[in-house]
Amino acid sequence: MHSASTRRTFLSNSALGVLAAGVPLFGQAAQPAAAPSTNQPPAPAPPPAKRTPMPRMAPPYDKATINMIGPRPGYTPHIGTMVTMLTWMEPAVLGPTRDLKQDQLDYLFDKNANTIGALMLHLAATEVLYQRITFGEENFDKLPADYEAKWGPAMNLGASGREKIKGHDVAYYQDAIREAREKTLVEFAKKDDAWFTTALKEPGWGGGPVNNFCLWFHVCEHISHHAGQIDLLIKRLPGAKSDESAG
Repeated sequence: MHSASTRRTFLSNSALGVLAAGVPLFGQAAQPAAAPSTNQPPAPAPPPAKRTPMPRMAPPYDKATINMIGPRPGYTPHIGTMVTMLTWMEPAVLGPTRDLKQDQLDYLFDKNANTIGALMLHLAATEVLYQRITFGEENFDKLPADYEAKWGPAMNLGASGREKIKGHDVAYYQDAIREAREKTLVEFAKKDDAWFTTALKEPGWGGGPVNNFCLWFHVCEHISHHAGQIDLLIKRLPGAKSDESAG
C-alpha cells in the first residue's frame, strides 16, 4: 500500500505599512527667518492585495464551521469526523495554490523535482486509489491497468509525471481534487462505523491488523505531507516575495 510521512505547515501573511515624510526647507543665510515647514503627512498604506476566492469544494468551504471537527449529519459518528478532517485539510492545498498561473504550476526546480501541479494531481490520484481499496474492496500487488492508464503518472510522479503532467491551469487540478472528494463522500454516506473500525482481512503496514479508519487517516495525513511540499515550492518560485513564515 502507498505510504507517506506526516508533515503539516501553516502559512501566516503580514502587510507592512509604508510611511513617507517631507524634508523641511531652510531660508537663505541673509534671511534668517525660518521658512514654514513643508512636512507632509504619512502616505496611506496600500490596500491589501485581493486574493481569488476559495475554489468550489466538496463539501463547500464554510469559514464559520471549517474548524469544527466532529460528527456530521448524513454520516455515522466516526465517518463524519473523518469527513471534517478531510475537509479541514483541503484549504491547506487549494488556498495557497489558487492564484498560481500555468507556468508556476509547471515549474521544475531541477531534474528530480515534481511540479506543484503534479503534486496536486497526485492527491486526487491517491484518494481515487483508496476509494478502490476500501469501497471497492480491491486487493492488488500492482496498480490495475485501468487505474494506471488514467492516474499512473500522477500516482507514481517521477519521470512520467514530469513528462505528462503539464499545460493545465489551476482549475484542472482543483476539479480533479473536488471530483475525487465528491465520490468519497457519496460512498462514505453508504457505510457505517462498524465498516470503518473493524480490522480488515488483509494485513496492513508492518503486517499487523488495519482498518478503513486507518486507511482514510492516511489519506488525510498524506494531504498534509504534500501541502508542506507545495508551500515550500511556492515560496521558492521565481519572483516569489520573501516570507518569514516557517517552511
